[in-house]
Amino acid sequence: MSKTSYALIAIMAAALLYMGAARVYQVYERKVAEREAAAVSSFSFQNVPVSLAAPQAEPVSYPVAFEPAPEDVYLEDAPLTEEQKVQQAQDTIVSILDDYKDDPNLQQFNRALSQATQGKVDNLGVLSGDGLAQILQENPQVGQVVAESMKNPEFAKTVQQIFTNPQFIESVKQLQGADLQKNVKKQGKI
Repeated sequence: MSKTSYALIAIMAAALLYMGAARVYQVYERKVAEREAAAVSSFSFQNVPVSLAAPQAEPVSYPVAFEPAPEDVYLEDAPLTEEQKVQQAQDTIVSILDDYKDDPNLQQFNRALSQATQGKVDNLGVLSGDGLAQILQENPQVGQVVAESMKNPEFAKTVQQIFTNPQFIESVKQLQGADLQKNVKKQGKI
C-alpha cells in the first residue's frame, strides 16, 4: 500500500473515533438529564410550595362610568420678568469673570481699560453688558486698549476661553438684547 492509502485510512479511523466519542457524550448527557428530571419530580417536603397568605377571593367587576382624565399639572417656577432676566445675566457674567480674577493678563487689561476711560470702564464685564454701544461711542480709546491687549497671546487665549463659555454667550445676548429693546422703546417715544 502507498503512503496516501495509509494516510486516508488514518483519517477515516480518526473520524470514526470522533463520531463514536460524540455519540457516547450524547448518551451521557441524556442520562444526566434523566437523573435531574427524576430528582425534581420526586415528592419531598422541601419541594412543596407554602403560602402563608389568606386565599384571595375572585375579584368582582362592576361597570364603571367613564370620567375624563384630569388635566396634567406641572409644578414649575414662574417665568422671570425682563428685569430678573437682566439681573440673572449680569450675575452670570460677574460669576464667570470672577473665575478669572487672578489672571495677570486680565488684571493688566482691566487696569489699562480703567486708565484709558478715566475709571468709567474698569473691567471686561462692563464691556459685556448692556451699554456697549454707548461706552464705545463715549470712549473710542477702548478699541485701542482691546487691540493692544489682544496682541498678547496669553490674554487672547483667556478672552477666547471666556467668550466661548455658553453661559457667557447667552448672558451677553440677554443683556445686549435688553439694550436693543430699550433703544427701540426710546426711539418709539421720540
